[in-house]
Amino acid sequence: MTEVQPLSEASRQFIADMTAAGAPARADGPRILYDIVAFGGSLAGQTITTGVSISEVQSWPAVPPHWIHLPASIQFAETNMDDADCAPGYKRHSRDYSYTDTSIHPARAWLSHVRGFVSIAIPGAA
Repeated sequence: MTEVQPLSEASRQFIADMTAAGAPARADGPRILYDIVAFGGSLAGQTITTGVSISEVQSWPAVPPHWIHLPASIQFAETNMDDADCAPGYKRHSRDYSYTDTSIHPARAWLSHVRGFVSIAIPGAA
């Protein structure tokens, strides 16, 4: 049996920050999953489980994640994707993002970034 590794302080902080920002987060193997409600585009109003690799939040909040994990059924006109650290049926999408507006809490800024990306999903692809 594989022993579950304890979460780092940065991983625990990411989970706490996301939860406080309204997207309850949980560790799931090599990733952290959380739910968002899509605010725009073809998925508006839908609740979507998304996530990040735990390895990507080891410098949180100073350095935000780069990859966004989404169900494979959600597709985009242009994206770079793979399935590293993804749950079954998920793909991760490479999205440049830098946290520059420090007047917004890092978790709220990250959620805005993810929701913005989800809003450009191809209609009917999900």
